[in-house]
Amino acid sequence: MELITAKFLVVTPMFLGESGSVCADGIRGSSVKGALRATFRALSWARIRSEKSSDEDALKQLHREESDLFGAAAGQNIALGQAKFLLRVKTFESIRTRKELAGGTDEIKYLLGMGLYHFKNGMLRDHIAAGGEFELELALKPSLTAQQKQQLIDTIKLFGFLGNLGSRARKGFGSVSLTELKYGDDLSLPTTVDAFKDELIRLIGHDLPTSLPPLTAFSKHTHMQISATGSDAFQLLKKHGSELGRYRGFGHKVGDVHKTFGQTSEANFKGDHDWAYDVAKGNGKAILPQRAVFGLPHPYKLSSDVKIEVDSSTGRRASPLFAHVHQLPCGQCLLVHSLLKAVFLPQSANVNVKTKGQKDIAIRKVDEQINWGVIETFLNRFTDKDVVL
Repeated sequence: MELITAKFLVVTPMFLGESGSVCADGIRGSSVKGALRATFRALSWARIRSEKSSDEDALKQLHREESDLFGAAAGQNIALGQAKFLLRVKTFESIRTRKELAGGTDEIKYLLGMGLYHFKNGMLRDHIAAGGEFELELALKPSLTAQQKQQLIDTIKLFGFLGNLGSRARKGFGSVSLTELKYGDDLSLPTTVDAFKDELIRLIGHDLPTSLPPLTAFSKHTHMQISATGSDAFQLLKKHGSELGRYRGFGHKVGDVHKTFGQTSEANFKGDHDWAYDVAKGNGKAILPQRAVFGLPHPYKLSSDVKIEVDSSTGRRASPLFAHVHQLPCGQCLLVHSLLKAVFLPQSANVNVKTKGQKDIAIRKVDEQINWGVIETFLNRFTDKDVVL
């Protein structure tokens, strides 16, 4: 069989679990395959949508192509079949699991959030430390077409330039960087910031759909930028946490003022804060807080907790903002932000606001209330940004 091999560096701490709070002792093939599938969908949508007359037809074709390449699982209403490649992950001895995060500042703790960090108990889960390496090997079956081979190579590249694995992946944890790619011979990888940008643009393409996609995928509405650069990946992750926390947070009261990370709170979303208190008192209106655009559920820790969640089987809508820390071969690190705008929720989905002791509030027509400018304003905080898309 022909082989594609790719080597990756773990750039930021990775919370890749097995069960409960147990951390995996290596990188699992199922985790990588799931990330590759998501990358394939995001990358293929523009091409397929241009060939179809409707989103519905394009989605069906996308599912067919994904299932043909990666395999179909039971319950997908698609003829069951195996993937057109065999995937194996080799974890090197450099992979180490740890409990505490060295340099775990308030900004990092903010990004970790509930489930990974507790202000009294500290770290709640082990993690795979930054600096480890793993290798991905794909053994290609003879039935794989030339087009599918190129799609796999492009998918691996994009995952290696923007990808993350594990919990809090969209907040920058579990960032991986592609350091070596072979298909017969070594395939060239970008070594400079400009080359990195050019390769991203080549992979994503210029002929992108003008309508919002119904899934997380690239379109004319996508915004991508290199927000900051530096020699220390962890410091870039901290910068992301600092800017996000100060932008979104109302802060904790210290004396007569509210503070975030020791600085006077910006209170950019006082309206959200006041709305949550009204809800807790039973006086809340059926409107969506502005910060809900960062993803749901969206909790408020008050005397009577307020939680906004999607009325669905998962109760979630993952954030459309992706943070990734990429390391170039020279050691230079890049903080990359990608805003992949898409239909926020299906028309049939409601959002429920739950408060102990109060009647639930149902918020309808969610997409009409979504303000993408909230995230765009956050991205503009990075004054030295280098826009890619």
